[in-house]
Amino acid sequence: MRIISFWLYGRAIAESKQRIRTDGELTMPPKPFVYFWESVTVKERAKERAEYVLKPINQYYKKTKQILELGCGIGEVLLNLPEKHAVYGLDIEKDYVEVCKKKIPNGKFFVASMHDFKIDEKFDVIFCVGDAINYLRKFAQWESTFKSVNNHLKGDGLFILEMETPRILKDYNPHTSGKRATSSVKEFSKGYYMSGGIVKGNILTWDVGIFERLPNGLYQLNKYKFAETIYPVARVKKALSKHFMVLEANPMEKGRIVVFTCRKKPEPIGFVERS
Repeated sequence: MRIISFWLYGRAIAESKQRIRTDGELTMPPKPFVYFWESVTVKERAKERAEYVLKPINQYYKKTKQILELGCGIGEVLLNLPEKHAVYGLDIEKDYVEVCKKKIPNGKFFVASMHDFKIDEKFDVIFCVGDAINYLRKFAQWESTFKSVNNHLKGDGLFILEMETPRILKDYNPHTSGKRATSSVKEFSKGYYMSGGIVKGNILTWDVGIFERLPNGLYQLNKYKFAETIYPVARVKKALSKHFMVLEANPMEKGRIVVFTCRKKPEPIGFVERS
C-alpha cells in the first residue's frame, strides 16, 4: 500500500515509491485553481444546492423562465436546473466563465463582480449560493449587491441567497470551539487536496494545498488562500429588507449557513426608476 504523509504545508514526512518536490521546486507559481476545481468538487453538493433553489421557485414563482446565478463558478449548480429555464451566470473570474460557456452552450455568461453588475436583462429569479457572497470583504459591497439584484429582478421576482454565518467562525476557531485546529486531506484524480480554516476576527481564510500528481511520479504543490468575510445574520436580513420581503430564512448544516428566500418589494405607485 502506498503511504504519503504531509506537513501543513509542503514537506513530505513519509512516502513510498513517489516523492514530493523539494522546497526549492515548490516555489513556482501555482496553476490556476480552475484547473483542479471540477476534479475536487463534490457533485452531490451542487445537486443539493440546485434543489434548495428549485424548492422556493416551485413554491413561490412557478412561472419562472429566466434565472441568473451570481458567483456561478464553473456552473455546477446551473447544470442541475431543468432545461426549461433560460440560465445565466455571472462571475468575476474569466477562467470560470469560459468553463461555463463550454459546459452550458445554451446559457449566457458574464464576467463581472456581483456587487456592481449591469446586464441589459430582467430576471424572474436571481440566486447566489455556496459561500460566493462571503468573498465580498466590505458590507457596503453586500448592500450594493442587494441593490443590483433588485434592479435586475422583474416585478415580483425572487432572490435566493445562501451565506455562511458566525457559527462557522466558532467551529474553526480553536479558542472558541474547544477543538484543535485541523486540516482535511483527501485524494482525488489529480493528486491530494488539503484544506484548513484559519479564523481572524470575522475573516475565515481557507488555506488550500493541492499536491498535483505529475507524469514522472513527482508531486507539485499548488498553494491557494481564499478569504471569506462573515457577517451576523440579523445584519444581513436587515439589509435585505430594504429591497425585499424576506419570505424564509432557513438555517442549515447546524447553523453554519442560512438560506434566504426573498421577493422583490413592489415599487411605489408613480415610481420612476432613474439610472
